[in-house]
Amino acid sequence: MTTPEVKIKASSIVLIGDFNPKIFQPAWFAAEELIRKQEAEEASIEIIRPEVVSFTLEWLKMIVTHDRFQTSTTQKPYYDIMRDLVIGTFELLQHTPIRMMGINTEIHYQMKDEDEWHSLGHRLAPKKLWDTTLNRPGMQSLTMKGERSDGFKGYIQVVVEPSAKVYPGIYFNVNDHYEVKDPESVIGCDEILSILESSWKESIERSQKIIKSILEA
Repeated sequence: MTTPEVKIKASSIVLIGDFNPKIFQPAWFAAEELIRKQEAEEASIEIIRPEVVSFTLEWLKMIVTHDRFQTSTTQKPYYDIMRDLVIGTFELLQHTPIRMMGINTEIHYQMKDEDEWHSLGHRLAPKKLWDTTLNRPGMQSLTMKGERSDGFKGYIQVVVEPSAKVYPGIYFNVNDHYEVKDPESVIGCDEILSILESSWKESIERSQKIIKSILEA
């Protein structure tokens, strides 16, 4: 199979815990020197309400609700900068309870042609089982979940679907999910920040290897 072309690639960090959304405004990040003042002034603010804050910088999108904090970027040079922003944020807000974290990789590939597009779908989801019950069956979504092997609590989940943005294309989402050891008694974010610092590079590389292995299978 011809190596498909990467058309869209994104990395995101999702934290699950207890947050006060109105804290997380561009002006606050600038005041704490986590982003530049000019970035804060030029931020595109979608919404700022007690229950949700959403804004976009040139290189980052952030959405925060009472139980979810999410940052994402489609610009590879900013992957590590996004991680550093998250770490710096919660080093300041160290008493924020955070129970779970997802390091996510999303990629949309452009396939060479429809034949290779269908071929990948046939390999991942053989159609023989469905031929007698469905007319021209096709894979719409495949989700696989595996146990962690690095000593952390959590799992790794992979989703493969036809791309909704590229045709003929394929979409991958690798969710590298981590949980604190005792979610019921967590009182801060030190455990999650430690995992983010120690596992970030390995997580990104592992996601790439998983996707590469699927494409080459």
